[in-house]
Amino acid sequence: MKKKILEFLEESNHIEGEYSDIAYKDSIKAWEYAFNDKDNITLSYILKIHEILMKRLRPDIAGKIRDCDVYIGGQRKFFISETLIRADLQMKVCFEMISHPVAGWEEHKAKQLHIDFENIHPFVDGNGRVGRILYNIHRLRLGLDLHVIHTGDEQKEYYKWFN
Repeated sequence: MKKKILEFLEESNHIEGEYSDIAYKDSIKAWEYAFNDKDNITLSYILKIHEILMKRLRPDIAGKIRDCDVYIGGQRKFFISETLIRADLQMKVCFEMISHPVAGWEEHKAKQLHIDFENIHPFVDGNGRVGRILYNIHRLRLGLDLHVIHTGDEQKEYYKWFN
């Protein structure tokens, strides 16, 4: 399992074009935190994952909800308010991660929750890496296997989730 976790974290970084040792080491720390506290899914939990991932790469934004517009795939994601982003994360991510799915729908639920997180896009940077950690933590909580998304063809299929 450890080998698959390391592969997942490396590929998740590569999807974002992040190849540094610092990013890789910090993603391991973020995963360890997320896994060890996976029964305590709160807004603080999500912010802490982001903080650990970004504290050395972008200390100015680490663990902070964005306060500006961002662009996702060339499309502008407008900033309305931090309060709204926090409420969306609480309602669409934290609550859903702790609720029980209908049997047989676990895969769908994990995927939909990840799409919801990415659509909220709560951070200036690091959303994809945080989102994929949350996605895989959620999968494990649902009794599913870790999902490694490799760069290339799998990455292209993954991006289709958001269309």
